[in-house]
Amino acid sequence: MTADTDKNANPEDVVRGYYASISAGHFAEAADRLSPDSTSWIIGEGQWPLGGYHDLESLKKIHTTVTERFPQGLKVTIKALTVEGDRVAVEAESYGQRCDGRIYNNQYHYLLIVRDGVICERREYMDTIHANDLLCGPLTQTNL
Repeated sequence: MTADTDKNANPEDVVRGYYASISAGHFAEAADRLSPDSTSWIIGEGQWPLGGYHDLESLKKIHTTVTERFPQGLKVTIKALTVEGDRVAVEAESYGQRCDGRIYNNQYHYLLIVRDGVICERREYMDTIHANDLLCGPLTQTNL
């Protein structure tokens, strides 16, 4: 938890701030909204490279991959958000142009747990075929 973290922050504000930081390409700022011992789970465990559980350091490596593959950024737009206690459910859509010109546009459902002003747990559901293709697959050489 950073010195700037408000332990009494509203879970909705924490989550909206997290995705605003992601959309702005400020991944370090986004990571500051996660507890140091946070866990992230991405659908498809054992089925593709990003599926399964990730600690904060592993999630930062994914952020690095996104930065490299989407130098103009990957915008995440929240379409709907529901808060119940410390649980925040988010429907979102991402959009970005990969460095080789291919478009990544995916739909997500996230479930986040917020405690003491930081995200402690993330669960991420999406179209894993599209995500694997553009996040993990080879770049198209003709457009580089």
